[in-house]
Amino acid sequence: MTDTPKDLLGRPTTVDEQELLELYRRLLRMSQRSDLPPCALMNVKQAMVLLWNACNDLCLVHDEPRCDWSAARGAADAAN
Repeated sequence: MTDTPKDLLGRPTTVDEQELLELYRRLLRMSQRSDLPPCALMNVKQAMVLLWNACNDLCLVHDEPRCDWSAARGAADAAN
């Protein structure tokens, strides 16, 4: 028997909540890559922050995504 993952309040998470959390974590990892084109990186970071909002509201995460918008913006400016 496997344990159902729990949220920060100790409640069992649903399959949908687990999927949201996995999507957020995938985008978080992707947002730290340096090989993406600037437009892709900015959109990945934006999507990550939007999913973070949902995960935070559902008590699935408590940390902040800590994306460095200024570095990504500088890379986009340099590419132009």
